[in-house]
Amino acid sequence: MLMFGKYFLITFFVGLLHGNTKSQDNSFLCVLQDAPNQCGAFCLSAMFPLFDHNKQHRQKLDTLAGTLNRIEGQIKVLQDTITALNVSIEESLIKKVSERNEGQLGAMLTEMENQLKTQKKTPSGINNNFILPGFKKIGTRFFYIETKNLKDWVSAETYCQKKGGHLASIKDQEEYNAIIGKIDESFWLGINDRVKEGKLVSIASGKPAQFLKWFWNQNKAENRHCVTLSRFGMFSVDCNKKLPFICQGDSEI
Repeated sequence: MLMFGKYFLITFFVGLLHGNTKSQDNSFLCVLQDAPNQCGAFCLSAMFPLFDHNKQHRQKLDTLAGTLNRIEGQIKVLQDTITALNVSIEESLIKKVSERNEGQLGAMLTEMENQLKTQKKTPSGINNNFILPGFKKIGTRFFYIETKNLKDWVSAETYCQKKGGHLASIKDQEEYNAIIGKIDESFWLGINDRVKEGKLVSIASGKPAQFLKWFWNQNKAENRHCVTLSRFGMFSVDCNKKLPFICQGDSEI
């Protein structure tokens, strides 16, 4: 009797659970009358949110692409502007440097022209603002005394010209005394009679020699056309002899 009661209760609960499950399954059960059309509509309706989501993202991407293109355009304009500014600045700097250099060069040329004009007007041919390199003032004029580089008379004159002067001629006794105080051997002067025997002239000016003082009152020797200066006076010497020499910085004497 007890066993039968247990069996009846078990059967009752199983039947109750089966009925609830069936009822729940029926509530979610989709009965298809037209499977292709019904499933297609269902799938489309399920995918509409996804389509809408993709459309929104597509619009955002298009907006970003437009913004990027606009920024790239602005960057290009900025780069072109910077390039133009660099070119303008470079041209401006070149122009300023060129103008400054031209101005400085013009000023230098003007100063040199003024110095040359002054040089021609002064007896010494040199002023305090324009002294030839290596020349020193002796008396009232400027001279260059070469002691180591021995040359014949013509080569000595060429050397003096390259330094901006000529072989020296003596102006007067005072200048003679000042120069011989600086030397202790014979030096070439610019006095010569190479063009015409006996007519002694200055190679610098082409004028007759302004001052002569022969050793022991000795006159110029024939066939010796170039004059030297020593502490003992002047001598006429063969022009091919190699001697030290004295240059003057002007062409007045």
